[in-house]
Amino acid sequence: MPKPAEKINTVERILQSAETLFARQGFDATSTRQIAAKAQISIQTLHYHCGTKKDLYHQILERSVIPVNNMINRHVQEMLKLDLNDEEVLKNSINGLIDELFDVLYENPNFPLLFFRQWLESDSELRRVEWEQLVPYLRKWLMQVESGVDRDRLLGIDLPLTFISLSILYWGLFSNREFISAFLNMDALSPEYMERLKAHAKEVTQRLLSGKIENRTR
Repeated sequence: MPKPAEKINTVERILQSAETLFARQGFDATSTRQIAAKAQISIQTLHYHCGTKKDLYHQILERSVIPVNNMINRHVQEMLKLDLNDEEVLKNSINGLIDELFDVLYENPNFPLLFFRQWLESDSELRRVEWEQLVPYLRKWLMQVESGVDRDRLLGIDLPLTFISLSILYWGLFSNREFISAFLNMDALSPEYMERLKAHAKEVTQRLLSGKIENRTR
């Protein structure tokens, strides 16, 4: 009978292997036999520890969605204690969130790929984690920000779509590190590369949340 440490090690190997394959190939193109082979275990051991392929997929999504949600929620709750109608306060708060989020996405390259794989899934059961773990958070943050900021400050901003657009931007900058870094002619592992990504995200975010739209007829 395996010792507890051996059991944990087996489960972790399964999860790491599944995370990589689901991120790179998607749900349909990944078989449990592939995952078992990558984890160097039998298919029976995989099913014993992690259940069906859908069960395993949900566990993988939870490993990426929940920690990121918790991190963002921590920043949002801290922001709500401040005066978000002060441009400099809002800017500094958002910049701090982007700095930490981008560090997490950089250290976990499969997270952005899993995020975009979810957009391609039509099976509602495969999107359970997204609807149960991510969507409620997004709606909560929208309500909190809308209640904490003057209505005039948000005039001209479609906040729900802005949240979605920024999510796509943030995760998208990490969805193909090799292509983006080559296009920029930069080393993807260099601090300069990460600083450039962060600076761009901060600039775009600031523009999207810049407040009341000026009269376009001028």
